[in-house]
Amino acid sequence: MSDAAGRRPVHEAPDADLVEYLVIVVPDLGSLDRLVPALGELVEASAIRIIDLVCVTRSAHGGGLTVLELEDVESLSGLRDVEGQVGGLLSAHDIATASLAVGPGSSAVVLLIEGRWAARLSAAARLAGGRIVGGERIARRRVEAALAPDTSSRGTDR
Repeated sequence: MSDAAGRRPVHEAPDADLVEYLVIVVPDLGSLDRLVPALGELVEASAIRIIDLVCVTRSAHGGGLTVLELEDVESLSGLRDVEGQVGGLLSAHDIATASLAVGPGSSAVVLLIEGRWAARLSAAARLAGGRIVGGERIARRRVEAALAPDTSSRGTDR
């Protein structure tokens, strides 16, 4: 299976229990080039497989949203030959929802990935008669608040 844009074929279907999306916001489209080495390494190490990828940019004036395919973003040219891209799976609604995190004058890459790092866990869950049914990233501010020293509870049991 490959998309019309000629991305490399995916020979095996992704583990549906391990598919998630990521939105990475940067100041502008040119800044996305800093992501290429990290994404390439994650794919090469089989930690993730990129299933779909689009870029979005929100106008600083008026907030209009522009959606761009990988082929249209020069700063991501290093990802054009990354194994595993299918494309066409993110719907317009998916992209619009993910783009709510993109502020005026900013850009983002919206990735649909298979979290291959958890493949063994997913297989073990199926062998046990179960499956992975959910997961969620915890908001940065909540993690920071939980990890911050709590001076009010010092000396008391939690």
